[in-house]
Amino acid sequence: MSDIRDQQEEFIAILLQRAVSETAEVCDQCGKCSSSCPVSKYIEGFNPRQLIAKVSLGKLEELLRSELLWTCTSCLKCKERCPEQISPYDVILVLRTLAYRAGYEHPSGYDDFIKAVVEKGLSSEPQQVRARKGGRRDRESLGLPPVEKPKDMEAFHENLKKLS
Repeated sequence: MSDIRDQQEEFIAILLQRAVSETAEVCDQCGKCSSSCPVSKYIEGFNPRQLIAKVSLGKLEELLRSELLWTCTSCLKCKERCPEQISPYDVILVLRTLAYRAGYEHPSGYDDFIKAVVEKGLSSEPQQVRARKGGRRDRESLGLPPVEKPKDMEAFHENLKKLS
């Protein structure tokens, strides 16, 4: 089992490096991804442009061990602003998957998040939000439909197994 997992991780790493190497050749290092990134403004060391460069240089081990990998907020500004349509966000998702599967450190709440999705089909239960004029409002009072869980949990679990 361990050999298969190692082979999967190596395969993912090769695919990632090839994909980014091809796009890194197109990347002119304009910095639009980094300048629009809300995380890079507040977290020292997080830089989408440098992330693409590190992957293309084969520095995967360094990235997989880095806590910075988990700080991306998934805002997709890097993907939207890139004139070459390179997506550091997509690369980050692959790196996170690879890091998790390889057993590297990940945020403590990550396991709880995964457990909630598997058990309930939701990442979290709907919550009330604070209104500007005080008090709290729920989905109904905001005119939002109720949150629906998967209708067929058995099929949902089967699909999760296929994905993992």
